[in-house]
Amino acid sequence: VTGIGHLKKLNALPKEQEKAINAILAKAIPYLDKKLKEDYDNLLKYKTNLKSYNTGYMQIQYLYMRSFFKDVPVGAASKTAYDYYYKQTQQYWIKEGRYMQGMIALSLHRSKDVKTSTAIVKSLKENALQSEEMGMYWKEFNAGYYWYQAPVSAQAMMIEVFSDVSNDQKAVADLKTWLLKQKQTQNWKTTIATAEACYALLLQGGEWIA
Repeated sequence: VTGIGHLKKLNALPKEQEKAINAILAKAIPYLDKKLKEDYDNLLKYKTNLKSYNTGYMQIQYLYMRSFFKDVPVGAASKTAYDYYYKQTQQYWIKEGRYMQGMIALSLHRSKDVKTSTAIVKSLKENALQSEEMGMYWKEFNAGYYWYQAPVSAQAMMIEVFSDVSNDQKAVADLKTWLLKQKQTQNWKTTIATAEACYALLLQGGEWIA
């Protein structure tokens, strides 16, 4: 669903498949809303302290996915869960790694929380490494077994963050330099990483496409 959101943002959804894609979204988005409610219901079931930080990778990715479909209301039954996890990310974003902070910044930015999303971008920039050869990147982006341990995908996320939230053209160019250096010296590892890298490069296009 996030991938469809990327294509939607790039105005790259094929017109001839619009009906089929809408049919997928009509089932998938309410399903994901329902799964988020199940996560919240489990917190209640096991009497978890709701004032503690109870948000994980899946809930953050859900909020990021949902930010592409603001025209689709969150189901009434899931609204309490949505609001809970949304407020959790507003309050506890500092506890997450850079990749998740990027997702949080975008979901908050698209929900008009300028203050928090701007603070996250400021923190990301302050903690980034920069060099003329490699561009801008983060030492925390190390490869691992899980989907959230994917350096290329994380870097692609940062390009979207600095493009959408702060419109920092210099940072975007430096981030793209690192992304292309990975392709030049090795590869982008997986089909998912490659798709997300291409999405990031296409966001502002220009000479980077060449």
